[in-house]
Amino acid sequence: MKPSLARRNEAAAALLDLLASVAGFGAVWAAAPWLAQGSLGGPWEFQWAFSAIIAWFAIVLPDSSSREGLRRWVDGFFTATGSNLLIQYGLAYLFGIPATPWLLIVGGSALSLVAAGVLGWIAPVARGGARNGALLIGFDSCTRSVAAALEGGAVGILDQAPAAGPETWPRLGAPEQVREVCEIQHPGSIVVTGKPVGVSLAQLLQLHYAGIEVDGAPFVCERVLRRVAWQHLSPSELLFSVTPITSRALLAFQAVYKNAAGIPLLVLFAPLLILISLAIVLSSGVPVLERVECLGFQRIPFQLFRFRIARRDGRPFWIGSLIARWRLAGLPQLINIFRGEVSLFGPRPVRAVFAERFEQLLPAYVYRFTVKPGIFGWAQAHLAETGGVPEETLSLEYDLYYIRQESPSLDLDILVRTLSRRSQAAPDQPGVPETAGS
Repeated sequence: MKPSLARRNEAAAALLDLLASVAGFGAVWAAAPWLAQGSLGGPWEFQWAFSAIIAWFAIVLPDSSSREGLRRWVDGFFTATGSNLLIQYGLAYLFGIPATPWLLIVGGSALSLVAAGVLGWIAPVARGGARNGALLIGFDSCTRSVAAALEGGAVGILDQAPAAGPETWPRLGAPEQVREVCEIQHPGSIVVTGKPVGVSLAQLLQLHYAGIEVDGAPFVCERVLRRVAWQHLSPSELLFSVTPITSRALLAFQAVYKNAAGIPLLVLFAPLLILISLAIVLSSGVPVLERVECLGFQRIPFQLFRFRIARRDGRPFWIGSLIARWRLAGLPQLINIFRGEVSLFGPRPVRAVFAERFEQLLPAYVYRFTVKPGIFGWAQAHLAETGGVPEETLSLEYDLYYIRQESPSLDLDILVRTLSRRSQAAPDQPGVPETAGS
């Protein structure tokens, strides 16, 4: 094994990001005569280098292990842009140092991320692409889910049980042979399930110092599959890993689009709400809205509004069937957003009677009430809405991930996934009321 492998990979990836930042802002400066009016206000070499370095630090320093795909680009862009604007214009105000025009900062940050993606695709070796797959120590349902999604696959399994894992994965021996197997297989990482017999923490720590990433299967599941495998976490791990955000600035910013958005959305859809209400009254004569008692933030009960799509005896009427087909039954939940009971993004509202039962069956279910329920959710963006305890268990894993990783970029990811997902008509389930836009 090579002791400095991980360190060299991290250094090479950081150098690639620096090169991308320099190239991104360099391209913007080449187009500066068309993007900025008049003089840049100072030595362009200094502004170019200073802007690129700030963007580089903003991209490299934050922990991005759980931010892949769209989240990486959104968070990276806003972090690089915001850091440059804050630092440069702050220095200009305090010390009179010429600041880069804001248009060049925005364009340079965007091009830096594009260049980072291109360089990462061209030179994947520096980012760990040359490593072998993961070595699995122990095996359970969590490991099975993780192994299929691991980059590079699994090089094999070390387990006391000779029949552990699928037949296509090689059995490399018992856990106590981990060092010898690593010398032969050179795995890029080791995924540990539970507390395997035969291997000590000291051995794993030595392998970690030797440049092999060592992690527990539940934490790899969160990073790779983007859900929290709470069933495989100890009470202490669950206590400290699932915590809502506490940043006042971020909470205030999210409140603008997650809660205050109810007012403009309610005004925008008011004609449609009135039209559907008139159609229900004229065609069936039943009350327009039905109220479903749900548990909200901190388990506070509230009445969730939705259009009535069936008569009191349960027989659907033709307008109700049309509303269900177009998935508009949950549109009145905009009223709940306006009243502050529901957010635009968050775990899906659940009826109080079912929520209380789920709390008895699923110990971690109480964490869902640390945030407001929402119309759009991370679980709905991934799962088919079939209801039932097994599906609710998996849905809870995604909900806990949202609570832990809640951010504007994750909300944008949810919105993109929801809008791009093909709309499929499905009957309402009693435990999970239909939401607008789902």
